[in-house]
Amino acid sequence: MQQPVWQEELRQSVTDTDELCRILSLSARTITADTVPSEYPLRVPRPFIKLMKPGNARDPLLLQVLPQNAENVRTGGFSQDPLQENANSGTGCILHKYPGRSLILVSNRCGVHCRFCFRRYTLRQNQFFPAAGFDTGTQLEPIRQDTSIEEIIFSGGDPLILEDEILHDLLQAAVKIKHVQRIRIHSRLPVVLPNRLTPELAEILTLPKPLYLVLHVNHPDELSADLLDRREYLVKPVLLSQTVLLKGINDDTETLARLFTQLSNHRILPYYLHQLDRVAGAAHFEVSPADGCRILRELRHKLPGYAVPVYVRECCGLPSKEIVNF
Repeated sequence: MQQPVWQEELRQSVTDTDELCRILSLSARTITADTVPSEYPLRVPRPFIKLMKPGNARDPLLLQVLPQNAENVRTGGFSQDPLQENANSGTGCILHKYPGRSLILVSNRCGVHCRFCFRRYTLRQNQFFPAAGFDTGTQLEPIRQDTSIEEIIFSGGDPLILEDEILHDLLQAAVKIKHVQRIRIHSRLPVVLPNRLTPELAEILTLPKPLYLVLHVNHPDELSADLLDRREYLVKPVLLSQTVLLKGINDDTETLARLFTQLSNHRILPYYLHQLDRVAGAAHFEVSPADGCRILRELRHKLPGYAVPVYVRECCGLPSKEIVNF
């Protein structure tokens, strides 16, 4: 059987900094890290590279994926497991962070390695849901036994990196749990590999219970024509977006206003603007909460309320995300 286009594109991802710089007509010696962390190497699909501007070493999409020497600087308050997920894990790959919800890490693979990813260390150390021999019955049994769980959140890695057959079986098993009322999927794959959005996937995501697909989008340049065209396949799921506030990439009002306006125009509602999770190696991306709040105030003056996301940060031990206010 012929391999789906998106899987072939994933296989052809660029994993060498010199190659990436050659494609973009940049000098690797002046902009890349002296050493790339072996536990989190470069990985970026070619369709995402095509959205970058050749010759621009400060391209906002490039800066999200290009290893830099700043990653090797130790910074106080930044750690390998900033949300203490290893300590708060439930059974196997199930995390119990908030009441009524269970988060399941369904894969340790992503379509792109974002340099600010808060799971860049923990996912390298664990194996979740192998592509072969996956047993939905065993993995979901703890949720079947816990009737307080009303929502399942599939995360990773990236849930949409799973093959269609596995994703279908997983979702069908989840909707059969009577006390589970909602299902949520968090994914960046459609942004970096728009061909992942297919009529077949749309059918898989058509469920008898509400399904929310949350797309991770950080910059308006990530909203390719291909992505927005293929978004139309997704009739049934409710589409939301989440964005990480990143220094030098989207930490200005005009950039975020363009992003949230374009998302809203295509029926993707801005959901969360995240304060950076303080993972080791990502300190150079951090924006101060005071600046973040200033940007949010300015956005409220420019955009309708539904186009302005909630500005949040995740704090260990709290029963919910914390709304950032200054």
